[in-house]
Amino acid sequence: MPAETETSMATSSNRNFPKSLAVQSAVEVSLGDRAATPGDNLGGTEGAPPSNTAPDNSNTSYFQPYRWGVDSLYLSYPGQLSQSVDAELRELKTLAQDRNDLAAKAQFKLGDHIFEVKDKSSGLFPFTIEDDAFQIRFSAHHAKSMPMAYVKVSSRYLSHKTPSEAEAHLRALLAPLGELSAPKVSRIDLFVDFASSVDMESWSRSAWVTKASGVSQYAQDHSFTGWLIGAGSVLMARLYNKQIEIKKSGKQYLEPLWREAGWDSVEPVWRLEFQFKREVLDQLSLNSMPSVVDNLNGLWSYVTTEWLKLTIPNYADKTRSRWPIHPLWMALASIDWETQGGPLLREYAPSRAPSQEWVARRALSAIASFGALIGTTDFNAAFDAIGNAAFNALDDQAHQVGISHWTMFREKVEILNRKYNTAFNETLPDTTTPDLSSWQYRRQIEGN
Repeated sequence: MPAETETSMATSSNRNFPKSLAVQSAVEVSLGDRAATPGDNLGGTEGAPPSNTAPDNSNTSYFQPYRWGVDSLYLSYPGQLSQSVDAELRELKTLAQDRNDLAAKAQFKLGDHIFEVKDKSSGLFPFTIEDDAFQIRFSAHHAKSMPMAYVKVSSRYLSHKTPSEAEAHLRALLAPLGELSAPKVSRIDLFVDFASSVDMESWSRSAWVTKASGVSQYAQDHSFTGWLIGAGSVLMARLYNKQIEIKKSGKQYLEPLWREAGWDSVEPVWRLEFQFKREVLDQLSLNSMPSVVDNLNGLWSYVTTEWLKLTIPNYADKTRSRWPIHPLWMALASIDWETQGGPLLREYAPSRAPSQEWVARRALSAIASFGALIGTTDFNAAFDAIGNAAFNALDDQAHQVGISHWTMFREKVEILNRKYNTAFNETLPDTTTPDLSSWQYRRQIEGN
């Protein structure tokens, strides 16, 4: 596809980017003093006649933003892990590698968070702990040149707390573990969720005028799903159908937030998202948490007016930078990041457990399947039958390893406690004494 030549991000740093953040983008000028807020219908400058650069204001469904904010945040904390915490994590990692019930004890508690200690880690970080809010990788105590911790903040937690609030909570959790300094931002993703009457497949790839080297479009089951610009580079953009993505990611928690902002639960919700890696932020002199958070407007302005633009191609003009800006892009670029980007989740728990409703639906399917197997449509009969069958399966497994059925069931629950971050399995089993209860139980069921 025709695209402008890739330009080094270093040139943008030469423009003193942080000093230019107060400059309004051309889009903001074209839309006057209005700033987009959740629930607004943005169709262009009020009173302006319809044209190829300004949408018809009578079409109130042209652009409807629901939420915007930070979707992904990766933080690197300089410092040194204490020797005692290093030793504890090593012991827990060894437990996590156990193939038996000891793996369930591989948990690390920080504040109100119960983290799973992973049996493996990656790169130069030997320890990884995780719950729904944070994935934390720790360097070893002796690795003084490495950051103490590298943390991924989850998108669901960022739907509950602002980035600054999330970082403050995280720093409080990490502070007792060693010497800790203020974090650097290793990656940040900015997004806008919106609806529009515009067909997102209605333009060709040449309509994207960008400094990136590649533009790709995607479809699933013959349905267009979105665009990807700059794949694999330090700065990427995605414009995609968020509802289709939710079916894979399971992020249904976004739908009530969209409805709160005015979504009718029918129209497709699209997401425009930009991913900034550390190399970009460094070249723009933005790497500390405060500098990045204070300059979200500048980052958004840069990527939507300089790095990437959606245009209306004018093939008679060979200078693509002069092509008119698409009205949808003007509306997207006008988002004001100094305003509240829509509702946040009022309640949040850092567990990764599925909902009771999710489990109940699958339990119902299993009960119905058992009813079909035994030839009954009576719920209670099928429920009793599958309960008995499940107990027999539990009993068989327990007998094979020489423990009681209640010990076996406790171990299964504890394994899920670790996986779901729902409870702390504190008591280690006593491996020096026989399990008399299991011996007595087996004698009873075997009639001895």
